[in-house]
Amino acid sequence: MMKPIFIENFFPDEILKVAYTYSILKYSNKTLFDEPDRQSSSIIGKNSDYLMEALLDMSTRVVESNVNKKLWPTYSFFRIYDRGSDLPIHIDKPSCEYTVALCLGCDPIDKPYEIFIGEDDKNSSYKYFDSDRNLKPLKIDESFPMKPNNALIFKGMEKLHWREYCQHDHYITVFLHYVDQEGDYKDYKFDQRECLGAKKG
Repeated sequence: MMKPIFIENFFPDEILKVAYTYSILKYSNKTLFDEPDRQSSSIIGKNSDYLMEALLDMSTRVVESNVNKKLWPTYSFFRIYDRGSDLPIHIDKPSCEYTVALCLGCDPIDKPYEIFIGEDDKNSSYKYFDSDRNLKPLKIDESFPMKPNNALIFKGMEKLHWREYCQHDHYITVFLHYVDQEGDYKDYKFDQRECLGAKKG
């Protein structure tokens, strides 16, 4: 089982500034979002936004060097949490064999927002919500306080992960997903689309 990899500064500063400014413009024009975020209670969720797909593609070699695998990019997911939104406990689908959770920016900028990674534990006093909003007892194996440009590379199919209620005015994140070119999920290249940026189906 791969141990999560924390990277303090994932992007060059100028790329991060472009991504954050773009995200704020999207945040200010919510009518541009044509689909609900079915996984979390965030205010905005977008599958395969064009800029996020570009970040996914250009980050492939960096992620490959960290996990020591040749990877296919699958898809990106752009999300903006606001105060009171959260991410219920879940595991990821096959097209998310390797995930990069990356903070693009937040307000307040110096307040981290944790990702928790763990497992079911019926004897634990700690509980959090599943996707049906039922409280489940959990063992927290690791937690990672995430600030702008912090990235976490992990295998989301192997472990439960979640986020508690957000305390930010906004917290902008993108998930970049990959599969092993020679692994069990290689057929999920581009999330079984013709190319990155294409609509599925």
